Amino acid sequence: MHDDIEKEQEDLRTKLARLEVKLHRNLVRGNASFYEEARKETRKYSKIYEDLEDYRVNIYDARQQRIVREGVVEYLGSEFKANVVEATVMVMIVAILSIMSYDMIYLDSVRDADLKMNIFWLDTCFCMVFLSEFFLRYKYAENKRWFLRNNWIDLVTSIPIPDAGALRYGRSLRLMRVLRVARLLRVIRIIFFFWKGFDKLTDVMDVKLMKKSFKGVTVVIVVGAYLIMVQEGEQDASIGSLAESVWWSFTTVVTGGFGDIYNPTTGMGRAITVMLVIAGMILAGVFTATLTTLMTGEENEEMNIMQGNLEERLMKLEKLQKKILEKMDDKGKN
Repeated sequence: MHDDIEKEQEDLRTKLARLEVKLHRNLVRGNASFYEEARKETRKYSKIYEDLEDYRVNIYDARQQRIVREGVVEYLGSEFKANVVEATVMVMIVAILSIMSYDMIYLDSVRDADLKMNIFWLDTCFCMVFLSEFFLRYKYAENKRWFLRNNWIDLVTSIPIPDAGALRYGRSLRLMRVLRVARLLRVIRIIFFFWKGFDKLTDVMDVKLMKKSFKGVTVVIVVGAYLIMVQEGEQDASIGSLAESVWWSFTTVVTGGFGDIYNPTTGMGRAITVMLVIAGMILAGVFTATLTTLMTGEENEEMNIMQGNLEERLMKLEKLQKKILEKMDDKGKN
């Protein structure tokens, strides 16, 4: 099937090349009216090519995932054991996320130093399990580069990061806590499985531009929350913790800065606010455009197909009419 799709893509490239030559000839002859027809054909072929490319990538990804899965099952000895490992890893992710949230929100670096260190060692044990599971899957991956490109977040979030307050190396190590927030992204991957029953919502998230926009805004919200907490967290309790600063960052993106939770007082804080407001405007624009495309795209595609079929029939009728007229002329001469 993968080869069939590549063959169809090659046929489309050939058609586009022929269309380009045909367009060039018509323009040389001064037939500018052909340009609009060529533009419609190019748009249609490009849409078909993009759909085939997405389909090809999905098939390739599914094949690589199946190879990894079969390798893990073979190593563990049965499908049941592989399912148990996956379920255990999922439960451990949820557990460590809950513990991390409690650690970052409620525990003090000085007063609860011993408890924080115990949480770090527990996190380290969990990360050893995550890393073992990651390298087991990596071992059986047919395409190592594909595996790393699609699963790098699993590796990054499996690195244990101690709390900077419990170390002796100074405030600079607090930047390492940003990596701990990235572990939240592993849970986001689980959420996508619940979207399969929502066709339109799944369609929205499958649009490339929409997906990139959501990823970008998520990164902006998390980074903005961390920066505002570090920059001005000591001045106001409403952004003194990571949870509060994330909520401020989210409301700033959604409301355009009218959440009235906290007004930054420093130049850096105001710059962060501007960045978040612009991100919210971009997300709203892309979301509106995507919904409009979803609602009108199917109808436009059907209309284009119907128009193409009608034009083909008209061309056939014109050729048939021309042949009939030629035969009538021949009979009249005889």
